[in-house]
Amino acid sequence: MHIITVLTIRREDVQALLPMMQRFNAACNWLSAIAFAERIFHWLPLQRRAYRELRQRFGVSAAEATIIVRKVAYAYKDRARRSTLVTFRPLGAIPLHQHRYQDDAVRLYGQRVAYRARPGVTLPVKAPQATLVYRDGRCFIHQVIEVPTPTPYQPQGYLGCDLGVVNILADSDGAVYSSGHLNGLRKRHAKLRARLQRKGTRSATRLLRKRRQREMRFARWVNHGISKRVVAKAKMRTLGIALEDLAGIRARVQVRKAQRRQHHAWSFDQLRRFIAYKAALAGVPVAMVDPRNTSRTCSACGLIDKKNRRTQAQFLCVSCGFAGLADAVAAGIIAHRAQMAVGLLSDQPDAAASPMDASCESHDGLHVVLG
Repeated sequence: MHIITVLTIRREDVQALLPMMQRFNAACNWLSAIAFAERIFHWLPLQRRAYRELRQRFGVSAAEATIIVRKVAYAYKDRARRSTLVTFRPLGAIPLHQHRYQDDAVRLYGQRVAYRARPGVTLPVKAPQATLVYRDGRCFIHQVIEVPTPTPYQPQGYLGCDLGVVNILADSDGAVYSSGHLNGLRKRHAKLRARLQRKGTRSATRLLRKRRQREMRFARWVNHGISKRVVAKAKMRTLGIALEDLAGIRARVQVRKAQRRQHHAWSFDQLRRFIAYKAALAGVPVAMVDPRNTSRTCSACGLIDKKNRRTQAQFLCVSCGFAGLADAVAAGIIAHRAQMAVGLLSDQPDAAASPMDASCESHDGLHVVLG
C-alpha cells in the first residue's frame, strides 16, 4: 500500500531552496507560454520543441527539465483548460525526480538539505515520486512510501457508517459524531473572512493569510480522530466497515443558497479516505454500498417512504412505528446492505441492527457526551 508521509525541511535550509523553486516555476511559465501559443500540449512534442533551450535559458539539470515539461503538459491535460494560458506561482509546489535520501538529508536537483521525518518512518535511498511544497515560511516534502498491509480478516459482521453534514458520522452501534463544534467554527471563520475582505487593509490581508489554513487543519484533525475510533472499534469486534458510495453527490444534490457554504465545506471524501487507509493498515475489510434510500428505509419492516424521515434527526416508520435516531437507523441499513452483499444476512432487515433513539452515544467532534 502506498501512503504519503510529510517530511519537514530544516528551517535554516529553506532559504537555500527558494531560488531553486522560483527558477523552476519561472521555467514552467516560459514553457507554458510556448505550449499555449503553439498549441503543443503533449509532453513528447513539447520536450522535442523546447528541451535544449529550456536547459540553456534557465540552467536547469536534465532531471529538472524533464519534470518541467511533464508539469506543464499535465496542466493542459484537461481540454477545458486549453482556452486560457496556465501560469504557475513563483513558489508553487514542484515534483521531485531522482532525489536520494541518506543520513537524514535529501539530495534534490543539485542541493543537499536536512529533513525531519515522523518517528518510525523508513525512507529508501532511491525514493519514488514526491513533491516539494512551500507554505507559510516552511518547506515540506510530500513523499510517497510503501508500507506493508495485512490480509483483511473474514468479518463477523459490518459496522455501518452514515456520513452527514449535521452529524459527521453515525455508526450502526449508535455512536454519533456531531459536527456542531466544527460547523460553528466554520461559520465564525466565514464571518471573519468576509469582514477582513471588506476592510481590505494590509493588516487585514496579513491576518487572512495567517488564518487561511486554520479551519482546514482543524477539520482534518477531527476526521483523523473519528476515523481512528471507527477502525479501532471495528477491529476490536472483528467487524468490517460499511460506507456509502457518495461519488458525485455534490453535483446530484441541490441545496438552498443559505446552505451552500456548509454543503461545499463537507469533507466527507477526506473522512472516507482516512477510514479506508487506516482500515487497510489494520487489516479491516471495507465495503462500499449503494446510498439510495438509506435514510428512508425502515430497519424493522423494510418500508421505503420519504415520510419515514420526520425531521433531520428523527426517524419514525409510518407503517410499523419503529423509531430511532435517523442517522443511526441509516447506518444500520448500510451495515445490513454490506452483510447482504457478502452473504452474511438474508434479505429481511433486522431491527436490532439499528439502535433506538434512547441509547445513542454522541460525540461533538471528539468530545464524548453520553445521552
